[in-house]
Amino acid sequence: MINQADPRQTELPGEVQPSSAPLAATSSTLSPLWWGGAAVLAGGAAAALGLLTYALQVEPLDIRLERLTVRLPGAAGRLPQGGLRILQLSDSHFHGGKYNRRELAKIERVRALTAGLDYDLLFHTGDFIHFDSGLENVLRLLNAVPRPRLGSFGVFGNHDYTHYAMQEALPRMWRTFQAAERMRDPQRGPLARIAAAATRGPRYLRYVRNTPLDGRRTGGNNTDRLTTALAQWGMTLLHNQGFHLVRPELGLDVYLAGVDDVIEGRPRLGDSVCDIPDHAPLILLSHNPDIIASPQLPRVDLVLSGHTHGGQIRVPFWGPAHTQVEFVPRQHVSGFFRHGRTQVYITRGMGEGIPLRFRARPQITLIEVTT
Repeated sequence: MINQADPRQTELPGEVQPSSAPLAATSSTLSPLWWGGAAVLAGGAAAALGLLTYALQVEPLDIRLERLTVRLPGAAGRLPQGGLRILQLSDSHFHGGKYNRRELAKIERVRALTAGLDYDLLFHTGDFIHFDSGLENVLRLLNAVPRPRLGSFGVFGNHDYTHYAMQEALPRMWRTFQAAERMRDPQRGPLARIAAAATRGPRYLRYVRNTPLDGRRTGGNNTDRLTTALAQWGMTLLHNQGFHLVRPELGLDVYLAGVDDVIEGRPRLGDSVCDIPDHAPLILLSHNPDIIASPQLPRVDLVLSGHTHGGQIRVPFWGPAHTQVEFVPRQHVSGFFRHGRTQVYITRGMGEGIPLRFRARPQITLIEVTT
């Protein structure tokens, strides 16, 4: 009996048999490309996730105590011998509620940074709260820092008055931009209109970059409740008013002033300084540094502000994602600079409008004022 070989296993001498070898070769060739592409995508996704985690969970909690020395030559003979030491807090933006755990971590960070700190004045330059539910954490924050020797002062920021739907800001700004473009079109010739239409996108981006975000107001906070709580704690709110800080036994004789919020309040710098003698040393608290546009500014020696969060997110080649100011140059969105004869300091603050920071680390500042 003849045994029949399995045809699938029959090999003919000198003949190339059909097989899966070409398919195997193709698979072998593509696999490194496929795996390489997958590795790049996975690496990119991991990097993006890492950056997001850092911006969401690491940098916003990494509050730093920074130090600044400011000289006021006009205060010669009117400051204590060792100078005047000011602790500036700003933009705590407390929500309470689901953010409570995060905010308590920030408060404990500030407590550790300021433990045993010896200083004269405590200033809070606004945006104490984001919502009314954050008031309890404001008081926790104030109780976490050592009491100043000479007093505590503050001003309100826009979020102390109002909360916003910021997710609607860009569409609202696009409508505003488009309306302004329609107003300009009748004054443009045919070629100018074509050029304007062709460059509308980049010009809109520039408009957004340099204009405060226009979020829809969704409700108000209880400023009376906040005012009462701060007064009971021992903080003096300076809303469009001045304060003569005089302690003869210490050799101290300077003036403080505060102005209401530029956006949501009724700022009247003239009222703040009207009773202050000309050439007297004057320190102004203003949540929004756009107060530098006031014609009364030359009366002021030093402005202490917040509001900008240092841009909050600083993008390579773009800089601050947004500054929220109109009159402050982008390069001065945080830190110290001069505007005419007036010195200005803008803190990055310790909180956020949205819970992200990148390359704009939160801060509190110890300011030493000397002559």
